[in-house]
Amino acid sequence: MKKVIFSSFIFILICVVVTGLVMAYLEKTKPIAEKRDAEVVTPFVEVVTVQRKDVQLALRSEGVVSTLRETDLAVEVTGRVVFVDERFEAGGSFKADEIILTVDDTNYRAAKAQAQAALADARLNQEQEIARGAQAARDWEKIGGGEVASDLVLRKPFLESAKARVVSAQAALDKALEDILRTSLRAPFDCRVRSANLDLGAIAVPGSPIGQVYDNSKYIVRLPFSLDDYASLPKDAEIRLFSEVGGQKYEWVATALWEDGDLDRATLSAYVIAKFYPNVNNGKRFLLPPAGMFVKAEVSGAVLKQVVAVPRSAVRGRNEIAVINEKNQLEFRTLEIVRSTSGMIYVKSGVEDGERVIMTKLELPVEGMSLKVVGDEPES
Repeated sequence: MKKVIFSSFIFILICVVVTGLVMAYLEKTKPIAEKRDAEVVTPFVEVVTVQRKDVQLALRSEGVVSTLRETDLAVEVTGRVVFVDERFEAGGSFKADEIILTVDDTNYRAAKAQAQAALADARLNQEQEIARGAQAARDWEKIGGGEVASDLVLRKPFLESAKARVVSAQAALDKALEDILRTSLRAPFDCRVRSANLDLGAIAVPGSPIGQVYDNSKYIVRLPFSLDDYASLPKDAEIRLFSEVGGQKYEWVATALWEDGDLDRATLSAYVIAKFYPNVNNGKRFLLPPAGMFVKAEVSGAVLKQVVAVPRSAVRGRNEIAVINEKNQLEFRTLEIVRSTSGMIYVKSGVEDGERVIMTKLELPVEGMSLKVVGDEPES
């Protein structure tokens, strides 16, 4: 038993000694790590140098083309249609005062003859009453005994009645002549036919619509603008209209006709009515766009005096940007925005002429941190 215990002790002692020798050897032969200072990485950023200057805004809008004038045609007299111009169909064009259709005027010529006869009788009666009145005055001088004759004795009421009949007969003749003119339906202005509902042989009824025409010499478009843009619209502004159809771009020049006067509360937009004319010899199909065509508009707006234009993509939040100062350090600025568009904002204060605005989005920006500008690093 003692022999076994002694052997175990000797074995353990040998293991401890061997382990100590191995650890001493490893400690003596271990490699020594090279010590280096931690490297600080300076982020690279892209910048844009801004300038303070006068900026002319290009205001943009869009709208749907409509006709300036259109009207429903109707005759003013009853009768059978005896003539219809072959152009009186959808798409046909008329010049102002050209005859579109004619109604049979036989009855109205008869009414004219009757009115002329009635007028002649009324004038004859008037002349007779004048003569009778003069004769009555002479007779009264003989038998009146110096007293003043009454109006009835001098036949003045009869003369007034005769004059009234002349006026009435003249009015009846004028109406008969006007009815004859109304048997011909004329174009109210230079127009194009949108629809035609009456043809040869039909009976025309006063007030019944027989077709619709519209002014094809000019068109209008109702353009909405935000209140800021609306306030910046100069007087007599030139408006350019654009539309792209089938890969081909069309353009027209319009002028502001009047202001709508209403405010759209849903969009806070004010409207301007623009008028434009056909293009002449432009070699394209649409000299004038058809009603209902969608167009885009661009207006040369007012000039913003001495503002700084900053790309909208550089803005953080509502009105904050990051700039890099002369020491290549990060600074944050709060802007006073005058106007904004889809791509730019125009600033009155917060950034100055010649400063460098940071366009790169930094992950953990800290004011005062060092930065490097892309393009400033030395060539390798």
